[in-house]
Amino acid sequence: MAVTVETNDGAPQPARPAAAVFARRQEAPAALPLRQGLPEERSKRPAAFIIAALEGAVITCRVEQSTAPMGATAAEIHDLPAHALHSRPDPDQAPRP
Repeated sequence: MAVTVETNDGAPQPARPAAAVFARRQEAPAALPLRQGLPEERSKRPAAFIIAALEGAVITCRVEQSTAPMGATAAEIHDLPAHALHSRPDPDQAPRP
């Protein structure tokens, strides 16, 4: 993680494979909402959030020397797909007549 976030325009090589890994890791959490009829872009948002939350939890666990942040994050993530499917309509789409 540190190598990836510390790259700059002069040395982007480490970031490219890391970006590909993050993109692949979002495929599974995006698949369920997509299968349930959410538009592709709307399905990707919760998936991106899940990955970001997990990565943040890993960092917090290391800082706090505790697994509690991962447990709290996992509990919230558990309900995220259902919330995405049953939440308000996609703000990027026009309302239906």
